[in-house]
Amino acid sequence: MHFQLPADLDDLQTRLLDFVAEQIDPITEGVDPEAPPAELRRQIAARSEAAGFYRLTVPQSDGGLGGDPRLLTAAREALALSGNPLAARALGSGPGIMRLADNDQQRDDLYLPVIRGERSAAFAFTEAIRADGSQQPTQAVRATLPDGADGFLLTGAKGFVTGGASSDWLVVVANVPDEGTALLVVDRAAPGVTAGELGASIDGSTHSPFYFDAVAVPQSRLLGNVGDGLPRAMQNIDRMRLSVAAECVGWTRWVTRTTLERIEGPHRSGAPLADQQQVQAIFADMAADSFAARTTLYQAANAREADDTTAGTQVAAAKWLASETLHRTVDRAIQLHGAQSLLRGHPLERLYRWSRSLRIAEGPTELLRLTVARHIRQNGVDAL
Repeated sequence: MHFQLPADLDDLQTRLLDFVAEQIDPITEGVDPEAPPAELRRQIAARSEAAGFYRLTVPQSDGGLGGDPRLLTAAREALALSGNPLAARALGSGPGIMRLADNDQQRDDLYLPVIRGERSAAFAFTEAIRADGSQQPTQAVRATLPDGADGFLLTGAKGFVTGGASSDWLVVVANVPDEGTALLVVDRAAPGVTAGELGASIDGSTHSPFYFDAVAVPQSRLLGNVGDGLPRAMQNIDRMRLSVAAECVGWTRWVTRTTLERIEGPHRSGAPLADQQQVQAIFADMAADSFAARTTLYQAANAREADDTTAGTQVAAAKWLASETLHRTVDRAIQLHGAQSLLRGHPLERLYRWSRSLRIAEGPTELLRLTVARHIRQNGVDAL
């Protein structure tokens, strides 16, 4: 059941695994992965930059290494396979949705500061549910701003803005009446922007709601054109889904390998757990799931690299299968490791919480299933 990667990707994964073992593991031992010190995060980034990995996410035209979807998928899988939850920080965040900055001013003011790590931006996509239970779209009304410039007045609320509390900017998806959706870059500290109570989810990440009361946003902070905000936002989510799928597959492989060591090791019964047929059956399910998810992941990465018309559907399927597989694999592993793995701080305990959140993040499984079903209904048996 071995899945063989092309030589270039296999070499990259080998180098990354060696890098984590030699450069990252020694400085992260004993650190709470859910609350790493800022200085440690900088150390990881500096060591990765020196080793030639950190800028894989940055286009070559901007001084980066220009990793394509296949290469980035392999890199993220390898970092997860290392078993170090902080290893993912060895890759820079890249420009993200700021890659939509399409003129010289925006590149200088918004894009380059992000890829240089001087500024950060959080994605404000999900509409917040108000106290009365309503959920109204965030709106941006065209207006002449107090300084006389053309722009928008932004009003509404966004929920679950991951990293928003520590970001410099919020990239807000807003509806422009009679024109469509827009992507607006909003200063987090701008007048009229209010952050709600910071909430921590079960995976250790933090999220904030943000409220906008007639916030003045200049025309220069519009990414792309009015009308293509939602499609562009979905393209960004598509890239994030592929990233999540790669991490899930890497962690699934790590859990499966760790479990094999556990069941083949000494046991109080006098014989390895792996001698029991019931244990063998559970482990076989883990191995088969891992193989299937990995195969689907690289099929989707290849489709995205080729800009195949089915790439979005394949990425949706890869994210859905990989996140469900990881959670199911961790659950089985806990069953075989026993009560010790339920204790707070055990790697499987942390992974169980994290994997549960990923079944919702970047599109819940139920929504992604609909994406796949819709594609097949539109294309008939040839899509199967």
